[in-house]
Amino acid sequence: MATVLFERLDENHDKFVVGAKAVPEIIMDFSSITPEERNQESMGSRILCVAALSCYCNTMVNAFKRNNVEVKSLTGSASAIKEKDEVNRTRYTELEINIEVGLEEKDREVFETVKDNMLNGSLLTYSLEEGMEVDYNIEMKAV
Repeated sequence: MATVLFERLDENHDKFVVGAKAVPEIIMDFSSITPEERNQESMGSRILCVAALSCYCNTMVNAFKRNNVEVKSLTGSASAIKEKDEVNRTRYTELEINIEVGLEEKDREVFETVKDNMLNGSLLTYSLEEGMEVDYNIEMKAV
């Protein structure tokens, strides 16, 4: 089980102890922005998008590796969309994930197979589907 620890260091600095070798900790520094700007940063949404992209892209790369296909490039974006419910509470209702993977043209058939599987999500994004809609847009760029 992965556990992340949080500590408010002072009024302008938050620390997350991630515990991963690749990302031991994250320090958020709000000292250069106003409190109003800080409230508009949507950090939770941004971190959610990072987590979703990390899991999704790693799952996709591993699927290509299992099929002996070299990923030449991989770019993506994630956007969390929020709406108000019937009692005027705001909640995230949709996550849109866009991926462009660069592969050799000879690997298009494998791409289509991996794409079909990835439309079912990754561990994290599939789990999120229990509470929100997740849309996947996956394209191949021949390189």
